[in-house]
Amino acid sequence: MNTEILEQIGLSKNEIKIYFALLELEQSSATPIVKKSGVPNSKVYPTLDKLIKRGLVSYVIKNNVKYFQASDPKNLIDFLNDKEKLISQQKKEIEQLIPIIEHKRKLAKDKQESTIYEGFEGIKVAFNNILSKVLPNTEYYVFTLGEELGKSELKHFFRDYHKKRMQKKIKVKLIANEKIRKTFLKHHLYKNMKVKFIKLKLPTGIFIYEDYVMTVVWIGDPTAFVIKSKNNAERYKEFFLELWKTATT
Repeated sequence: MNTEILEQIGLSKNEIKIYFALLELEQSSATPIVKKSGVPNSKVYPTLDKLIKRGLVSYVIKNNVKYFQASDPKNLIDFLNDKEKLISQQKKEIEQLIPIIEHKRKLAKDKQESTIYEGFEGIKVAFNNILSKVLPNTEYYVFTLGEELGKSELKHFFRDYHKKRMQKKIKVKLIANEKIRKTFLKHHLYKNMKVKFIKLKLPTGIFIYEDYVMTVVWIGDPTAFVIKSKNNAERYKEFFLELWKTATT
């Protein structure tokens, strides 16, 4: 007999074995139940207690000995009905909790925090975070680094980074100072990238993505300062897009 459905409604394998053993034994003390069901003696009484609480087994006492018997199999329907009522009640309670959970999630999402990444390995982690946060076919915004982009280590670093960025199909818009136009176009122009140039002196090494703004300082020991703040990121994004309108290709 396939008893899988009984497991699906919440009965354990031992409960099923004992219940069917009792259906055959009709009324029995523990010892015959152990033999008939194959359930270890140490687990018979705890399992019987569970079945009694479920309304699937009852007992009588004769000469100080408990004799157990299976309840009407139709009680399985009552057991299932009780589970349905419980699930319905739990569903209502969860529905009441959802607004509270959503509120807490929003608070967590809007939480402001800052992180500092130091050294070359730390910089790599910071840039990999961009790739993990930005979704494919969306874009982020950059005020590029300055003349340090001419350094060979930065050429190699960004070549490897943009290779991973292109594989993830992430787009990027950059604004660079006019002074580094030649260096940038020769060494730092990649697929899914749009760059414009401007003569104004601007903050450099600023990366704006999702709710984050990262400032990278490459002079001396490379360091990345990352601030998570939705409001801050939105202001930087607005500033970038306003300058993007006036910058030239």
